[in-house]
Amino acid sequence: MNKIEVSVNTYINAHEMLKKGEKVVVALSGGADSVSLLLIMATLGYECHAAHCNFHLRGEESMRDERFVEALCQRMDIPLHKTDFDTETYAKTHGQSIEMAALEIRYAFFRNIMEETGAKAIAVGHHKNDNAETMLLNIVRGTGIRGVCAIQPINGNIIRPLLCLRHEDILEYLKDKKQDYITDSTNLEDIYSRNKIRLNVLPLLQSINTAAVDNIISTIDNLNEVRKVYEAAIAADLKRCITTRYNNVAHNKLAYIDIEELQKSPSPASILHEAITPMAFNATQEADIMQALARQESGALFYSPTHVLTIDRHEIVIADINAVQLTAVPLEQFKAIEKKEVNTEALTINKDKAYAYLDKSKVKGRLTVRPCQQGDAFTPFGMKGRKLVSDYMTDKKYNRIEKMTQLVVCDESGDIVWLVGERSSERHRIDQGSKTAIVLKAEQA
Repeated sequence: MNKIEVSVNTYINAHEMLKKGEKVVVALSGGADSVSLLLIMATLGYECHAAHCNFHLRGEESMRDERFVEALCQRMDIPLHKTDFDTETYAKTHGQSIEMAALEIRYAFFRNIMEETGAKAIAVGHHKNDNAETMLLNIVRGTGIRGVCAIQPINGNIIRPLLCLRHEDILEYLKDKKQDYITDSTNLEDIYSRNKIRLNVLPLLQSINTAAVDNIISTIDNLNEVRKVYEAAIAADLKRCITTRYNNVAHNKLAYIDIEELQKSPSPASILHEAITPMAFNATQEADIMQALARQESGALFYSPTHVLTIDRHEIVIADINAVQLTAVPLEQFKAIEKKEVNTEALTINKDKAYAYLDKSKVKGRLTVRPCQQGDAFTPFGMKGRKLVSDYMTDKKYNRIEKMTQLVVCDESGDIVWLVGERSSERHRIDQGSKTAIVLKAEQA
């Protein structure tokens, strides 16, 4: 092995990317990076399967690339998996940029090959210069600690064995091996953000300091170590601040962030960010929530595409959006509530709130389940007058999301027969004249 191959071998072992001789899918475009990756991985003894995508975006140049990789794989006796994509149509259909569409369909293709061949990983040819470009691009766009840590050696089943090399090292390696490669002409155009950094910004930085790329990579390495400390601290604070509870039935699982515990953190904003970013809340909403906390406001609702959040007196409460958008469904289809009919003479009353007992003769038709709605009212068990469900829940000190996710069971007349897990209806209660009872039991977490 030459020095480049030794460096890559050491890097692979250090990051435990693959075991010796394992099967790997190598993304092969025909450019310098991917060609050197294939040569190195094959030389190191890994069982390589090359994968090439023809996106048909560059006319004859795209066909040239395909012919090149075919010839290379034939000469190296390496299996080649190739496919064609109508990238422009895919991008229009999915409302994506060409760049994002190509990225998405490329990695889907690679994963399919990985599954078909039983390969352990997908190897791609990112190197130090790519990493430096990514860090700078993320900074320009605005980012957090993960963004400045740029490209990771391993991301799920994707590995990047060449991150230990500069682009210059790769070109030197190919020259020593007398191995040609092709050049994508679009890489020489500065119409894309990354290309502007590659062609204009990095050369300018290197004119200031010839070691600019290596120094940026050193900074990325340092930040990756800092990230480990950050993530350990975040995990501990998240565990301390967040609990999950079920709202009456297991169907409605809510997350609660203790505001007092959150504010004990050295950086409440970071904890909030880590807690709600996976729920698709954006940076503007995070700032608005932090301001509401500072003003000790409560009751406002914040919606993401997947979740709804509110600030209560002592807690931030978050629910899945589906819990508040549930449409009425027949009780028989709602798995979290069990129904059976019992002769009242054989009935044993369980006083747990998970149970409701109704006189079948007072229930009109089939039962349905839905979240409570504005204006809902019922006569709570043991009371005479009707009461708004919202007032009943306010008296019980329920927050807005708990109210929105509260389930009710109704009969065909529209009457609420049970505020699930809370209280049944006085108008549908069992009395001395009742013969058959409908027993409802809510699944408890």
